[in-house]
Amino acid sequence: MTKFLQDSYNGIYKIVLEPYMPRLKTILLLVAGVVIGLFWAYVLAPTIFFDGDPSSLQQSWQDEWVKLLADRNAAANFDVSQNLVDLLGRIDDPLEVVDRLAITPGEELNADRLQAIRPLAEQAQASAAAAPSPSLLGNLVPFIIAPLIATIIAVVVALLWGLLLKGNVYDPLMRRLRGEKDSAEAIAIRQVTAAAKQAEATSRTDFATSSLGAPIIQRMTTYLPAYNSFDETFSVEDAADKFLGECGVSIAEDIGTDGSTKPTAFEVWLFDKDDYVRTMTHTYASGYAYNDPAMRARFQQKGPVTQITPGATVTVETASLRLQARIVDIKLGSDPSLPANSYFEKVTFELAVWPKQSTTAPTPVTVPVSAAAAAPNTGFAAPVMTPPPAPVQAPPTVSYMPPPAAPYMPPSQQPAAPKAAPQVVPLSPPPLRPLTPPQNLPAQHPGSLGDLARPPRPAPPPINDEEDPFGGTGDFTPVN
Repeated sequence: MTKFLQDSYNGIYKIVLEPYMPRLKTILLLVAGVVIGLFWAYVLAPTIFFDGDPSSLQQSWQDEWVKLLADRNAAANFDVSQNLVDLLGRIDDPLEVVDRLAITPGEELNADRLQAIRPLAEQAQASAAAAPSPSLLGNLVPFIIAPLIATIIAVVVALLWGLLLKGNVYDPLMRRLRGEKDSAEAIAIRQVTAAAKQAEATSRTDFATSSLGAPIIQRMTTYLPAYNSFDETFSVEDAADKFLGECGVSIAEDIGTDGSTKPTAFEVWLFDKDDYVRTMTHTYASGYAYNDPAMRARFQQKGPVTQITPGATVTVETASLRLQARIVDIKLGSDPSLPANSYFEKVTFELAVWPKQSTTAPTPVTVPVSAAAAAPNTGFAAPVMTPPPAPVQAPPTVSYMPPPAAPYMPPSQQPAAPKAAPQVVPLSPPPLRPLTPPQNLPAQHPGSLGDLARPPRPAPPPINDEEDPFGGTGDFTPVN
């Protein structure tokens, strides 16, 4: 399990995610900015609320709220009691505020007015708002949750940007807006694709009329100088889209010395899923590489070597696949610093794959009985093939159900046994019909029908009443 987690970490995080993860410095700066913003909003320049609920006011302002309601009650010329009960219920403890203000020094002028609304405060006390209960943890939660959420959002946005948006949307859009051209690799890929399509349209081999028949795949590919990482791979599948293997062509040897790619040999390979021990390889070499003993010996360690010439065709085979590669077109490169006929500027390949026909198993030969009889005498009797005997049906089985036993009674309550017990006639199965063994086999030949010719089983002896604990009601005839 530990190895699996370590491999997952190295394979998924280190290779896929880590290149696009924001740096620790970036995350720390983001968290610091969030904390500074919260400190400014809560401490240095707190937010000023308006149209808030009276229960969120400080206690001094709740006292002013109650005194305003007392003045309103004194100045009203109609019944406002129901309205005052509702307004007094907006603060958390209206009765306590009224009683405290009534005895507070300096509030003597409002004492009568406060006493007048005390019954209304008693009514509002039951439905008064709950008092807020601030805590240290509640005050610190915004400073903990906000940076955590900001960090998660930053990581997710950075991964989406790096994996999906930057390379696929942002960079192509910015290149178009700036009027920049595509990279050399992208241009080379487009050139290779166009060259392969042109070769397929003009130089494609028609295998329908050949002895091999139509291949299951037929591909054309072209190497060009701008395509430095030339390595073409094609999946081999049958008509039912069943995966059979892979084939391809790539650069086998590069002799470029100035940083540019100058291939002097290519290798054509075939992989068979049913023969996965190794990948079969055939090397196409230039005239320079083919005539160099050291280089040619190195190529031969992988497989056969063939010199590249227009139309040169090689065959690579595995257990169940056959690959035929053909050189369609070549263009030699010219560099004064390199030997002549040493590298290529353009090579077009044609790859075709067929499934190998399965070998038909030999038909077994049956030797007749007469031939066995004519075999030379070696001191051993030749076996004689005899047809199997016809099946013998067994006689029907006769089952017997004994009568129910008498209920148990203690010896003291049992009636006197009769002097003469009824005679019990034993039941015996009908005798088997004797079978006559075949004439060509002895009567007791092991494994022959003579074993079935046995005398009928003798009838069992009569049951002794003295030894029958059930008083003659049980049947002790053996059941076969």
